[in-house]
Amino acid sequence: MNILRSLISVCLLVPVIASAQLLEDPRLHALVMQGIDHTLSQEYPAAERTFQSMIETAPQHPAGYLYLAGMLQAKNTDHGGLFDEKRYDSLLNIVELRAKPLLAVPSTSAHGYFYIGSAEAFRSYTRSENGSIASSVYFGLSAGNSLEKCLETDPTFTEAKNILGAFYYWRSKLAWIPFVPDKSEEGIRLIQESYSHPYEKHLASHNLMVIFTEEKRYADAERYGLAMLKEYPENRLFLWNMMGVYEKWGKKKEWIDHVRRLLTSTMEASVTNRYTEAVCRIKLAQHALANNDRTAAAAELQKVVALKKYIGTTKGDLRKKISQAEDLLDTIE
Repeated sequence: MNILRSLISVCLLVPVIASAQLLEDPRLHALVMQGIDHTLSQEYPAAERTFQSMIETAPQHPAGYLYLAGMLQAKNTDHGGLFDEKRYDSLLNIVELRAKPLLAVPSTSAHGYFYIGSAEAFRSYTRSENGSIASSVYFGLSAGNSLEKCLETDPTFTEAKNILGAFYYWRSKLAWIPFVPDKSEEGIRLIQESYSHPYEKHLASHNLMVIFTEEKRYADAERYGLAMLKEYPENRLFLWNMMGVYEKWGKKKEWIDHVRRLLTSTMEASVTNRYTEAVCRIKLAQHALANNDRTAAAAELQKVVALKKYIGTTKGDLRKKISQAEDLLDTIE
């Protein structure tokens, strides 16, 4: 089940989805870059205004609607609350509606396949979050098919390589099944090829960090994370990624430093992600226990238990984290 969830969602849990090629209209290009910057800076109201401006500037173009859906998804992942699926789905419906006419024109057909594939990938993620695995897999495979058609039509279409590369990598985890090819190396290569694109750098960085951590190539994962945090030092997605890299790598000092950085950023955010708070506090408690500081450990665990009133309001399983904290407290007290 974990492999299936990675297959259909890893390329979606990202700050923003990229547009097709460099947009020819300089106004749209400037808005895309501005919106990406606002999103990665976690300035979501400003990002939403920017992508709404894209829609107002070019209402017949699918890009603005796709970017706005991506921003809503990024905001939800960061804040960890309930998701406005109705608005999200309506934006994806418009993306597909605006993209379909592009398929009929040879010069724009690759763009059409890209936008439709991206919308299908987003739908796959939504279904996954709702527990509709069969529907998630259907839309995930459909997205992969559309993006393959995009690259068949235009092999230089960089943006499609990013999401398709992630799809290839995670699908390859099922290569033990007959007729499922192992395209993991091709997947990594495709993502790396997209890294230099101004719309794709951040998504590619995230995908490569997750994949290289899976591959135990921790130095490679760290390199992409450090580069992103140099630009956006408070970005909680990349702080989370780096926390995971260092924990699995066994670099305890760097690990606990990033746990503290993530917790501080989470508590200072406009909306506190209580699940992230719980995860960080449990890790701080475990670190304190490893250093025989039972008082500090207990203080962190008690703060986690105090989050009971938020059960049912978070994207993550807060109840499970609270139970874990209570179990640790029992060993201390």
